[in-house]
Amino acid sequence: MKQSYGFTALLFRCGLTVALVTMSTEARALDPNTSDPRKIAQAMEDRDDGDKVLSKVSMTLIDSSGRKRERVLYSKSLEFNGGRKMLMLFESPPDMRNTGLLSIDYDEGAKDDDQWLYLPSLRKSTRISTSDKSGAFLGTDISYSDMTKKDIDAYDYKMIEQSMKVDNEDCWLIEARPKTAKEQKETGYLKSHYWISKSKLMPIQAKIWVKEGRKLKYMKFDDIRKVDDIWTAHRLTVRTLKNGKVESTTVMMYHSLKYNQASVTDAEFTERRLEKGL
Repeated sequence: MKQSYGFTALLFRCGLTVALVTMSTEARALDPNTSDPRKIAQAMEDRDDGDKVLSKVSMTLIDSSGRKRERVLYSKSLEFNGGRKMLMLFESPPDMRNTGLLSIDYDEGAKDDDQWLYLPSLRKSTRISTSDKSGAFLGTDISYSDMTKKDIDAYDYKMIEQSMKVDNEDCWLIEARPKTAKEQKETGYLKSHYWISKSKLMPIQAKIWVKEGRKLKYMKFDDIRKVDDIWTAHRLTVRTLKNGKVESTTVMMYHSLKYNQASVTDAEFTERRLEKGL
């Protein structure tokens, strides 16, 4: 069984359909006094996070000197019997136009998710191997693994704090550690802490210990509001630190986000469509 922890993925499903952190108001609430961290993870997995999603995303990359690079992309996702598909295509800058990523997440925990990256300069798509999924996605602070769901049974969970306030949200603070060397290698993470809103069953922030280079990654989910009665984070900020200093930051803003779009069909999620571009 998969979970939104990875984004995510992080974890979780981070804001875009590249990781949209959402929950339907109709989803079953969890007792705020719950102290079982695995039950909390399961409740997040069981939430409704929308289907047939279209969104426009602006992305700002900031280096250690404060220099910025701007990007714009379009994303769409679709649920299918056995998982979820996601397609991202870059609009700008000009040298990245039509660069894209196709991901297929499988609900079956033992089955590896599939990802393909298309670079127009090479004129062909390349499959992302399991060993490469911990790498940075096109120079951002987000890894390929962050954009896929994770097997809930591949982690050990621990309750750190039963109740903590973050942005006026009462949260659980829980820890997740990969059980296997395979999971640790794929994600590149030693352990992760998540502050999870009790009322929305979604992460407000996360702190992740990165194995490579002994770095820390911080994630913050902001501008949380309803779209079609689904709580949706419209801004994701990810910072990577080493020795207490910020190495880089990625800010993602989600615009024109819509659910249940008839134009999002299974035909949109193929290597041929990926290579076609915008």
